[in-house]
Amino acid sequence: MSVGAVQPVPLVGIVVLNYRNWADTSACLQSLAAATYPRTFVAVVDNDSQNDSLGHIGAGLAQRRAACDVVAEKDLETAGRLRERILLVQAAGNRGYAAGNNLGIRAALARGCEYVLVLNNDTEVAPGFLEPLVEHAAAHPRLGAVGPKIVDPAGRVERACARRRPDLLYYFFGDGFLRRLFPGNRWRRRHFYEGEYAYDRPREVDVLSGSCMLVRAAAFREIGLLDENTFLYLEEFILHEKLRAAGWGQAIVPASVVVHKGGQSAKKAVPARIRQAKRESRRYYLSRYRHCGKFLVWLIDGMRCRPPAWLRRSRDSRP
Repeated sequence: MSVGAVQPVPLVGIVVLNYRNWADTSACLQSLAAATYPRTFVAVVDNDSQNDSLGHIGAGLAQRRAACDVVAEKDLETAGRLRERILLVQAAGNRGYAAGNNLGIRAALARGCEYVLVLNNDTEVAPGFLEPLVEHAAAHPRLGAVGPKIVDPAGRVERACARRRPDLLYYFFGDGFLRRLFPGNRWRRRHFYEGEYAYDRPREVDVLSGSCMLVRAAAFREIGLLDENTFLYLEEFILHEKLRAAGWGQAIVPASVVVHKGGQSAKKAVPARIRQAKRESRRYYLSRYRHCGKFLVWLIDGMRCRPPAWLRRSRDSRP
């Protein structure tokens, strides 16, 4: 290569998982169409919605004259040979959030993407959201993942876009029923970097928001893809543990902004099933990645229940 030759812009694969919510997915894709980053590959995975989601999504793309390829999961190995910038993938079954996203991640890696952006379908991006993420990752090669500042539709920052690795006391005072008795306690504030970070500059953090994470392809190749042993929830916490164990860091880059409408697919599911999925994911994360014993996992599980009646009465009787 000659001296002073310009390095090619890294190819970024963007993975969007759809489940029974093709309208939000189409809106997300429309916002991505206005993105100014010059080299992207988009893989949309339908997680067996059984409502012709890909047909609706494909029709929306056709209206904008955006060409796409369509493959079934069983033919995904051909994805590396397809040439269109957008790929629609029909999953054979709904095996959960991690497994569905992994189909798109595999397609992105097969295309030779240097970074993979895992993006929730209930998000909309600003045109220049991707450049700051790629630039920061390129300038800090030991970072395995970077994420944007996540805001709600009213522009309020979602605290979940920057979190510390939860410690034991967080599970009792920050995530369990004791947080209702001690609101604003220091363990909860510490978990969300409250009072020490104003989202005004890039900062290394432990856990990024799972709604938008730019992951280095080299990191995925080293640690493996998303852990498919959970159906829903805690994927970003598990990814943190895998990156941490391999020596990779993570950082938030507030110059990149993504709007998260919040949990639209989950709202369509039966609440009892959602609660059970979250409980099972938490048990798996604590036992497999945090090496907690059965008693401690049981105790943390119990903290997620409603406060005992005597505690509720005590709280209600306070002046």
